[in-house]
Amino acid sequence: MPAYFNQKTKKWDANFSYRDFENNSRKKMKRGFKTEEEALAWEKDFKEFCKKDMSKSFGEFYKNYESDIRPRVRPSTWRTKEYIVKYKILPYFKDMPMNSIKPLDILKWQNKLLVIQNKDGNGLSGTYLKTIQAQLSAIFNHATRFYDLPSNPVKTAGPIGVVRKNEMNYWTKEEYLRFIECMKDSDKYYYALELLYWCGLRVGEVLALTESDFDFTNHTLSITKSFQIIDGEEVVTKPKTITGVRTVTVPTSLCEQLKDYVKRGDRRERIFPYARQRLYKELKKGIKLTGVKNICLHDLRHSHVSLLIHMGFSAVAIGKRVGHKSEHVTYYYAHMFPGVQEEMADRLDDERR
Repeated sequence: MPAYFNQKTKKWDANFSYRDFENNSRKKMKRGFKTEEEALAWEKDFKEFCKKDMSKSFGEFYKNYESDIRPRVRPSTWRTKEYIVKYKILPYFKDMPMNSIKPLDILKWQNKLLVIQNKDGNGLSGTYLKTIQAQLSAIFNHATRFYDLPSNPVKTAGPIGVVRKNEMNYWTKEEYLRFIECMKDSDKYYYALELLYWCGLRVGEVLALTESDFDFTNHTLSITKSFQIIDGEEVVTKPKTITGVRTVTVPTSLCEQLKDYVKRGDRRERIFPYARQRLYKELKKGIKLTGVKNICLHDLRHSHVSLLIHMGFSAVAIGKRVGHKSEHVTYYYAHMFPGVQEEMADRLDDERR
């Protein structure tokens, strides 16, 4: 389709139809070209970009993947994906044609990941290795589903990284109580940490809370949003997952204390008006003062789950409280459920008898 001269701007516009990755007909317009040739060249490049040509390089296809997926995920989720691809995937696959990447190439890439060491001289954790590979597999899955790539070589190559129980840090109740004692003089940090431990919230969920999220009569808390700072801008989004939107019952004693604290603040603003980094610094300060095991903020959520497990609650009940599917709880925390194998064996023995 030819370009158009815009009488108002005195410049050329590219205005044309194309097919997206789901083969739907779409319209595209871009204004402000100095010449007709520039407008037509941009149209040609854009259509080339949208082609299902799997001979294009991995780096070029990643642009397609970003265009398709970025609008569909939270900004913080995309930033995590982008970091992994930029530093752990593109350096190896960037110039390789998509349709030439074989399972052996994936295997060689996995071997390179296995020898990477962090600043402490340790290899990448099993959890992180699984996350990196999952991102690469997601890109190839997208190519097979929407761009006619015959198969995903990552699946054939097999998994990398084993999540070991000692990779999941958490505090016992005794460790937490020892830590939180030194935070009592700083209400704005103390109550955020209390919600992380006693309610199992995500950090972004705590930082997004306002007074309207609390029901002090019924001792409940509505989780409907999450707070992050992305590229210097404060962003409030929906929770990480669909199951993340939930109502959490708050321990009565904590709820009564929070009621007094919340009433003292600005009702229109966030209750904890600071960023994750500020809370993280306070956590590290308290760890140093009390000498408890070093953990990160998200590990308080693991600590909450650990507490509930040892109190005897089921994976289904725990998953509903923390916004996870029960199978996720079972998979990641199975080693924490006490005596499960022994109980199974005893009950099987009873049945056999």
